[in-house]
Amino acid sequence: MKILIFNPFGIGDVLFTTPLIRNIKDNFPSAVLTYICNKRTYPLIKKNIFIDKIYIFEKDEWRQEFTISRQKLLRKFLELFTKIKKERFDVVFDLSFNPKYGFFFKLVGIKKRIGYSFKHRGIFLTHKVNLPDGYRDYPVAKYHLSLLQFLGVKGKDYKFDLFLGEEEIKEACRYLEKLGVDKKKPIIGVCPGSGDSWQELAYFKRWPKENFVRLVDILKEEFNTEVIIFGSPSEIPLGNFLVSQTRFKPINLCGKITLEEFQSLLSLCEVVITNDGGPFHISQALGKNIIAFFGPVDDNVYGPYSSERNCIVLKKEFKCRPCYQAFKFKGCSYDKRCLREITVEEVVRAVKTMLS
Repeated sequence: MKILIFNPFGIGDVLFTTPLIRNIKDNFPSAVLTYICNKRTYPLIKKNIFIDKIYIFEKDEWRQEFTISRQKLLRKFLELFTKIKKERFDVVFDLSFNPKYGFFFKLVGIKKRIGYSFKHRGIFLTHKVNLPDGYRDYPVAKYHLSLLQFLGVKGKDYKFDLFLGEEEIKEACRYLEKLGVDKKKPIIGVCPGSGDSWQELAYFKRWPKENFVRLVDILKEEFNTEVIIFGSPSEIPLGNFLVSQTRFKPINLCGKITLEEFQSLLSLCEVVITNDGGPFHISQALGKNIIAFFGPVDDNVYGPYSSERNCIVLKKEFKCRPCYQAFKFKGCSYDKRCLREITVEEVVRAVKTMLS
């Protein structure tokens, strides 16, 4: 059997599929499993031992081609069409929520097309789970496991998979040594950004940066820890702000490392303090002690997946929360009070719990 998983989305979305991947290989050990993802998420699965082949699909590049040359776009489409058709897949798990891709998989001759129907977007799927309100009440990964029913399988709850090599860990240790990190002290990773996929709305997912300034100073002064600030290139200004405002300077790696290096360095942290987003999900996959801030997003759906108690979710319940529902942020009239009202003192208590 040849099985394809198509997931064009972000870091968390890809990690949510790793229990599905492992279940497929458990139940169909001789199946050839292929995964289509984007460039950004490729490092998360390129070493996954349960995946046989990976294709990279960058939808933004296709949009760009459309504006430059429709002839080139047609050639590119025909190349992809031929490549996928030649694979002769028996099954596709289409997690795109986009009927265009469903139609494409029908055109290339994949007989069993499994996925979700949200707002009638699953019209070209042969087997689907209806999601009238999007994901609700329980973790996304469990929704993906429910799709296994169409292969006659009941899914098992595996943790997220993220495979790191021994050499990568050693390289991360050498990197920290060069930065002058004292290995005798606990290392705390702080991710003050995250939520890149929300673009200009990412502000509403983030605990206030002024609070992170106070927290970093307390972590350095009272807990005698090494603090590393992590962030993407778009979060360089945020990292610089923290360094400029803190009395006890942390190590600022915003925009200075790759996603692969980030994974390795994060694996060396004793505690990770992060907003909801990609770094949170990577921390889960690495089995780290996590303190996570959840505001507009429902932590029952996008929060801790493992039943282990190594994650403390900090949130404030209001009637308007969660305001991200049915894959849409409804906006906020209260300047993210669900995050603003989480105090630095609450985070400090959570850190004490984790370090003890």
